[in-house]
Amino acid sequence: MAIISKISLLEQPEQHVLSIRTTIHFNDYPNTAKQAYKKIVEYAALHGLLFSGGPFVCYHNTDLENLDVEMGFPVAKLVSGEGDIVGYTIPVQKAVSGIFLGAYTDTDPLMMGIIQWIAEHGYEQQGRIFNYYLNDDDRPASELLTQIIVPIK
Repeated sequence: MAIISKISLLEQPEQHVLSIRTTIHFNDYPNTAKQAYKKIVEYAALHGLLFSGGPFVCYHNTDLENLDVEMGFPVAKLVSGEGDIVGYTIPVQKAVSGIFLGAYTDTDPLMMGIIQWIAEHGYEQQGRIFNYYLNDDDRPASELLTQIIVPIK
């Protein structure tokens, strides 16, 4: 659909998360993400934890055959996790960000715009790419909001 925010530089605050990280083939992403989010939601409910924001995915590489991907939720305080659910803190980081309105699969124009912005402004990507899902997927794809955050140096 559309990029609905200006691509801009920001300082992302420290963020505590609960997540599951795995390596998959890109075609397995939808099923893997669904299972990971469900498992984290069940863990949080069992331990009386509330999330401090919506789900995110962090792509640690761009190899679609061996995609190093992490799915999780932000939490207000550091939680240890259990098994393949890990709790840790993402440190304060400088990043470039934008918001996209539309289907999750259509966010490439924003991602390409962010990569171009980084190059044009003399920064270097730190390797990870975060997608934060700002509303639920119980709505038409045309109404979905995704914030993409790319850490830089």
